[in-house]
Order: sequence, then C-alpha cells, then structure tokens
Amino acid sequence: MFNGRYGIDELGRFMLIVAGILVVLRLFVNVHALSVAAVILLILVYSRAFSRYFDKRRAENMKFLEMKAKFTGGKHGGFSKPGGAGFGPKPKNDGKRVLICPYCKEKLRVPVGAGTIKINCPHCHRQFEETV
Repeated sequence: MFNGRYGIDELGRFMLIVAGILVVLRLFVNVHALSVAAVILLILVYSRAFSRYFDKRRAENMKFLEMKAKFTGGKHGGFSKPGGAGFGPKPKNDGKRVLICPYCKEKLRVPVGAGTIKINCPHCHRQFEETV
C-alpha cells in the first residue's frame, strides 16, 4: 500500500501522539478547538505518509529531529546521526553495518570503514550517499 510513498517517520509519530493527547484532553475539557486541532494534525500525518515528495518530507523530518535534539540534550533516539531515515543501528561484530534506504526503507548491509560511498538500493533502484 505504501509502495512509492513516504510513510511514517519520527515527525509523523510525534504528530500522531499529539493528536491522541488532544483527543483525550477533549474528553475532559469542553473546548471545540482541541478536536479541530486533532483533525488537522491527523490530516497532516496522512498527507505526509502518502506523499511522493521524499526529499521534502526528509527535510521536514531532519528539522524536527534537530529541534528534538535541542530539547533532549543532543540525543537522537538511538541513531548514529541526526536524521533518522538512512541511518541504521550501530555496526555489529561482523564488520558490516545495516543502513536503511531513505526512499523505500529497505535494510541494506554495507562494510564498515569504507568511508563515503554511493549506494544503489537493489529494491527501489535509487542512489544515495552514506558515510560508513
């Protein structure tokens, strides 16, 4: 269903959580604006998830993660660099690192210590650059 679409990222998850909190608050506080704000957030989440503009969505997510890092003291949620998409978990003992394609979210294994390399995703056939 999401083939060729951006999908949900850190910013999308955050907006879903905020929308849920607004819905719960609306149960206790009789303010109509909370419901309107929750619906607007949900529309934004789904429009971003079904978007085909990967570069714009990644740039929005990067800005969100940079702002999040300022509030959390520079921690990026387990990723090795800010940005989330395209950066996988830390390398294992086998000398390989798992990267995630920023376009189709497919997991790719590359050798550690190869420097900056251009990677052709075998799944979506797009090319991106990564430092390993």
